[in-house]
Amino acid sequence: MLLLSFGYLIFLLMVIVTYYVVSDKYKIYVLFFTSLVFIAWFSIGVAFFSLLFTIINYFWGIALENYKNKPALKNKIFWIAIAADISILALFKYFDVYLNEINSLFFDSGIYVESPYIKVMIPLGISYYTFQCLGYLIRIDRGSEKPEYDFAAFATYLLFFPKFLAGPVERSNHFFPQLKKLGNPDMHQINPGLRLFLWGLFKKVVIADTLYGAVSKVYENVHQFSGLQLFTVLIIATIYIYCDFSGYTDMALGSAKLFGINLIDNFNRPFLSKNVSEFWRRWHISLSSWCNDFIYNPFIIKFRRFGNVAVTTGIFLTFFIVGIWHGPNLTFVILGLLQAIAIIYEFYTKKYRLKFASRFKKSTVNTLSRLIVFFYMAFSMVFFFSNTVSDAGYFISHIFSNLHFGAAQFNFISNQPQFFFALFCFLIIFIIEIFNEKGKKIWSLFLQQPVWVQWFSYLVCIVLVFVFYSGIETFYYMRF
Repeated sequence: MLLLSFGYLIFLLMVIVTYYVVSDKYKIYVLFFTSLVFIAWFSIGVAFFSLLFTIINYFWGIALENYKNKPALKNKIFWIAIAADISILALFKYFDVYLNEINSLFFDSGIYVESPYIKVMIPLGISYYTFQCLGYLIRIDRGSEKPEYDFAAFATYLLFFPKFLAGPVERSNHFFPQLKKLGNPDMHQINPGLRLFLWGLFKKVVIADTLYGAVSKVYENVHQFSGLQLFTVLIIATIYIYCDFSGYTDMALGSAKLFGINLIDNFNRPFLSKNVSEFWRRWHISLSSWCNDFIYNPFIIKFRRFGNVAVTTGIFLTFFIVGIWHGPNLTFVILGLLQAIAIIYEFYTKKYRLKFASRFKKSTVNTLSRLIVFFYMAFSMVFFFSNTVSDAGYFISHIFSNLHFGAAQFNFISNQPQFFFALFCFLIIFIIEIFNEKGKKIWSLFLQQPVWVQWFSYLVCIVLVFVFYSGIETFYYMRF
């Protein structure tokens, strides 16, 4: 039951009705129970594992509080809990890779070892709720938060169904206070929630899923393409992943608003970033800010005596973890290191770049800076989408080879009218983001229009969703 399925809409409606019918003190149990049902819809095993993981971490948090007056014992419990959570995540995400590498090592050495095939399935959502647990335990250890004793509230924090599949990586100090005052939300929460859900659905179905065909076709076999075809995919792949992931985020945030819960947003107009550092403050915000608070800042504080060396090392460490969080492939490690290199470059050259930029008009500098950041991220995304480093190398080395211009170069796009319409829709979204960036709130202007104009716009979006629906129900970031 995915957020794009008709079954999810029925499920969401049933949960909403139940939530509104029961008294306020039982609402938390409705959210907890229905979240378990949502997970069990995919797999009973995943639901059981997720619940067991939740129970263990619930008691870890309480144990840290109970032994706060015994620092030595508390410290041992803390590190055992952290090591256990990280080990569980690493086991499920990397075990198959380790096993394959070991078998490959024996095979390359001329030794044939017939070992039983072991396949470890990655539980849905584990990357997201593991990081939520780690942040929760770290905050308790620091003394900046008390453990949550209400098990239903703690389980809802980890397993809340709108965010379970692909985040955002929610913060305990942001989520728990909202659970303490659950009630029936008014129309000021319901209407924005429905609009946000429809907006995310539009971005996902009309734009992302339409672009996905060309992106997947090229990355499945990059050696069949070159020149203009690769350059086209270089551009649209970044647009695709933005609309796919931000579409999911909007649908998750919209669903949560129907229960009066505000989740952390993951995107803030990232394509208007003027440097890579700013890009990561606007892109996958919940993950990047989590890494900043729980990895980068503690690291440079602990090693501040080393000055800029600590800063440089901290940046590399943070983005190395961001890379391997996505998966065990070397491509993700390179993706993370590319971000670290860019941010370190910006750190050491800021004074010289500002001096150079002062010679030109501010608008010109801003435009060029945004273009540079976009293309840098687009090139980085080659490693995000490529199956191997070799494929990424081929993609980058052949992007300007055999450049031929003409309609025939776009034959690899099977649905050209829909494809170019999707790009047109993205252009509209980008223009809206530009106006919002300048302080002109387009949504506010839209809501000032007559009711019939608003409802006509909603109807157009709904019709386009039905027309463009391709049957794709998954989101790209569910694999992480």
